[in-house]
Amino acid sequence: MDLFLPKSTVAGAGLMGGQIGLVLALGSRETVLTSRRQESLDRVMQSVRRYADDLGRHDLLNGESPEAVLGRIRTTTDLKDALSGTTFVVESIPEVLDAKQALFAQMDALAPREAILVSNTSGLPISDLAARVTHKDRIAGAHFVQPGHIVPVLEVIRGRETSDETMDRTCAIWERLGRLPLRVRRDVPGFLINRLQHAIIREAVRLLDEGVASAAEIDLAVQLGLAPRFTTAGPLEQRDINGLKMHSQVAAHLWKTLDGWEGPLAFLQAMVARGETGIEAGKGYYDWQGRDPVAVRSEKDEMLLRRTAQVMADWEATRKK
Repeated sequence: MDLFLPKSTVAGAGLMGGQIGLVLALGSRETVLTSRRQESLDRVMQSVRRYADDLGRHDLLNGESPEAVLGRIRTTTDLKDALSGTTFVVESIPEVLDAKQALFAQMDALAPREAILVSNTSGLPISDLAARVTHKDRIAGAHFVQPGHIVPVLEVIRGRETSDETMDRTCAIWERLGRLPLRVRRDVPGFLINRLQHAIIREAVRLLDEGVASAAEIDLAVQLGLAPRFTTAGPLEQRDINGLKMHSQVAAHLWKTLDGWEGPLAFLQAMVARGETGIEAGKGYYDWQGRDPVAVRSEKDEMLLRRTAQVMADWEATRKK
């Protein structure tokens, strides 16, 4: 095993915090999860144990047992303790700008100067998160795709004052942990993955709102139509392969009909106002009555574990040609 990080830290004990903590533990002598409430830490560790078992069943723990990896993770409500002597810190608290700014200011004051401080924010500007920080050069983004312990790709985002050294070291750390970092060179809203994802979702909501197709049919169009193709070539490479002349001709009339944000957003906000907030509420775009959220997520994780292994193996084989 390559335990190249003496100590790593995750600030935040939500869904993603636990997943990121498990990833860090694969290469850390010690990984500390910290939160203000012990109940949150106890709850997230239950999930981390399940994640470790899942990865262990698929031989994705670098030859270690789940118990060995979990043995390197500890929890604390003491931020100073969590940051003392740390090398690498990931912030993963809720998407509230003021709260994140305050936490980064604390972390900048408490963590060793050489430690890198990154945020798992899914869309808040990295430059804004560093507004109250003294050492802005060591602040960057590291946005994981849910579920973070399975999906190998993540974004490493450069803020206005992020140094080259911080970008290079951050990418190198994730690579040694078996991740595939994508360098996002400009701190734009939503970064890279969420901009692409929300463009698809926005159009999907519009099609649902206008009765063009059902939620299930829209999802299948992506799952069995677009997604399998995108695992072999992304949207830009695919257009090159198919030819840009035809692509340009189709785009000339189709792009003008693609929706803006007002209609789909109003449709989504009306659902939320009715309490239709997804699986935890029993209803969202689908009817989830009688379904256990944990069981559903575990089932989807299992499917993704199998498919990710194959997709990454195919990608590696193609890259070596």
